[in-house]
Amino acid sequence: MTDDVKLCLDILAKAIAFEEEGIRFFNQRSGTAGSELERNILLSLAKDEVGHREHLMKLREDLLRTQNVAVLASHAEPEHRGPREIFETALAQAQNPYEYVPADLEIIRGAMQVERRGYAMYAGAAKDVESPQARDLFLHLAQEEQNHYQLLSNTHDYLENPEKWHGYDESPMLDGG
Repeated sequence: MTDDVKLCLDILAKAIAFEEEGIRFFNQRSGTAGSELERNILLSLAKDEVGHREHLMKLREDLLRTQNVAVLASHAEPEHRGPREIFETALAQAQNPYEYVPADLEIIRGAMQVERRGYAMYAGAAKDVESPQARDLFLHLAQEEQNHYQLLSNTHDYLENPEKWHGYDESPMLDGG
């Protein structure tokens, strides 16, 4: 087994554990969310993390079987919905999208920290590996974590001030009078 294969297996094991932590975190927080919008967002993120974990487990299994990092390039992860689509879906499904309690903002900030850790882990992994296939995989996963962070940041901004968020999002034109 090459050093790069060993390193990738180690990173994948940590990544799987991280995704499992994310699943638990988002599912637990969704149960205490004060608003339906926040609950919808957190449940959507938990679902994404389940998909990430399954994908990583398959990659790890294939890497163990083949002992070749090239196998990492042969598994394209299914496309995920973008942050805007997830947010708009969660917003449309909320009975009262303006309802929230101040504690919701703290939960969202905690979730943002989880995504920052994930981004740092995957971006660091991309720097540590030799193979271009492994680097591309970890950069892709870092981008997924960044997308989740952006989703949570938008949710935080929306909950904090929905009117301002809509004004920014819809790019209003001011006519000066």
